[in-house]
Amino acid sequence: MLTDIIKIVILPIIAGLLFHYLVRGRFKWLDKVLPLVSMGGITLIIIVITAAGRESLLKVGALLVVATLMHNLIGFFLGYWVSRLLRFSERDSRTISLEVGMQNAGLASGLALTMGKLATVGLAPAVFGPVMNMTGSSLASWWHNRIPDGEDIEATAKSDAASVKPEI
Repeated sequence: MLTDIIKIVILPIIAGLLFHYLVRGRFKWLDKVLPLVSMGGITLIIIVITAAGRESLLKVGALLVVATLMHNLIGFFLGYWVSRLLRFSERDSRTISLEVGMQNAGLASGLALTMGKLATVGLAPAVFGPVMNMTGSSLASWWHNRIPDGEDIEATAKSDAASVKPEI
């Protein structure tokens, strides 16, 4: 499984970093096209997994959606409230909540594929990915419009900008 994770995660990250380093700024059209290629690839993967697991999905589909939604919402809830109990700031608690609730469904799908269980094991991440993206985006949007008490949005933006180091 470690070699599968290296092939699925580490090597593509290294390839992406090298590609970015070698090509950065040379082809502006790539900045517009590659996000679309990425979304198309993710969509294709979800379609293939769903088609391969059609029979299983028909049997457990509704239960799987409920289970993935509960898993996701419980992750947001526990991430936030455990952080608050540990006296993290509101802002940090929100960040931890999103990090706990958002998981890597793509990695899980890739591992299911390498195990040869795409039609069964691969269904959970195929359902979880879209659910996670919808609930995570909704929560982030809701929090975006509710500035934590005692935080000035302009001061926060200035401190964030000051902490970012310019590229050389």
